[in-house]
Amino acid sequence: MKYNTELKPLIIPEYGRHIHSMIDRLKEIEDDDKRNQQAKVLINIMGNLNTHLRDVDEYKYKLWDHLFIMCNNELNIESPYPKPNLAQTQLKERINNTQGTVRNKHYGKLIVLLIKEAVKIKNEEIKLHAIDRIAQQMKRSYLNWNQTNVQDSKIWTDLESFSQEKLNLDKNKIIPVYQPQQQHYSRKKTFYKKSNRKNYQKK
Repeated sequence: MKYNTELKPLIIPEYGRHIHSMIDRLKEIEDDDKRNQQAKVLINIMGNLNTHLRDVDEYKYKLWDHLFIMCNNELNIESPYPKPNLAQTQLKERINNTQGTVRNKHYGKLIVLLIKEAVKIKNEEIKLHAIDRIAQQMKRSYLNWNQTNVQDSKIWTDLESFSQEKLNLDKNKIIPVYQPQQQHYSRKKTFYKKSNRKNYQKK
């Protein structure tokens, strides 16, 4: 059994592994007529993935372009459209991830930055106050993400890990989290007093 990580990467992943495999099979067909016939069948299969755009003329142009891109222009078939220039479709430079990665995404990157700044605080009283507030926010974020109870020791352990054990933490300390309570306002019903007076028209 082969895993996808062991196979060659897909050129256009949206079409899936099967479409790429069918294109590889087209290259193995020696008869020109049969190859052209199977290419048209493959174009229809690719169009079935987006049925609402399958009969649009511009979309058919795009399907043929995708076919040539996935076969690296190595497929000798008759196309109603000119072959695309693959030199223009290649990425010249990959955009690097400037945000970085966060190991525990439910805390967010801002929490990690706050912990790094708390490590630099020299005033112990201010540092202790900052650590308490960070721990409360971490617990609140954990509860919002997981919707389950969490032990305070878990929060302190994660905080210690993010600080690379540079903070002196009291892991037995309780972390209070105050969730905002929703106030329910009862709207008073308006009662209209029924009038017994009869409406008489003036003559």
